[in-house]
Amino acid sequence: MGVQCMKPIIGITMTTNNGQYCINEAYVKSILQAGGIPVNLPFGIEQDAEQLLDGLDGLLLTGGVDVHPHLFNEEPHLYIGHIMVERDEVELRLLEVALKKRMPIFGICRGIQVLNIALGGNLYQDINSQYEKTPILHTQKAIRKEASHYITIERNSKLYNIVGQEKIAVNSIHHQALKKVAEVFEVTAQASDGIIEAIEMKDYPYCVGVQWHPEEMAAAQDENAKKLFASFIDACSGKSSLSQ
Repeated sequence: MGVQCMKPIIGITMTTNNGQYCINEAYVKSILQAGGIPVNLPFGIEQDAEQLLDGLDGLLLTGGVDVHPHLFNEEPHLYIGHIMVERDEVELRLLEVALKKRMPIFGICRGIQVLNIALGGNLYQDINSQYEKTPILHTQKAIRKEASHYITIERNSKLYNIVGQEKIAVNSIHHQALKKVAEVFEVTAQASDGIIEAIEMKDYPYCVGVQWHPEEMAAAQDENAKKLFASFIDACSGKSSLSQ
């Protein structure tokens, strides 16, 4: 019998609701479908982050509540949503350790925002009231798995190498967005109104953030979203050949 390849183990951040840990099923399904083993990460593990991440092959920062504006030296805007300090603390610590280990990292929605804030960027706390241009609809009325608007992808990017297209349709479920982008990142996709939809870290094996929710689309068998998760799992397996 041949040697069976070990599947990569992916740490997935969670949230809480009424005293219960919870996570949207689509994140787990998308990791399983792409060939990874998902492990959910609770709050309160900051002191043990080094030991925990020693047993993981990749980190997935999921969507969810707003990031506390004190983390980018701002007071809360009138239209900020719910915040969760415990979640901010654990995700920032996990990210710090993952970056030190040069572990593959994938940030989705809130996850792209945590990536940017952790490395020196900031946010529009509310697109509709703060964005300098007239935005398109970023909190879609369609169900979560359906595409809502288009994004344009930079050719010289991992994202373009993954999907092989300059323009794709994505879903959109957010009211915050990247404003000042941390210097370590390159912007690799934008919506038609200029809102940043994807970033990638320079000179790093795999650190990609997207503002939409590919997990919902991948679980519904959207090919571009499935390719994005497959590329992440390949990177976590040490198979990735993608380069900018």
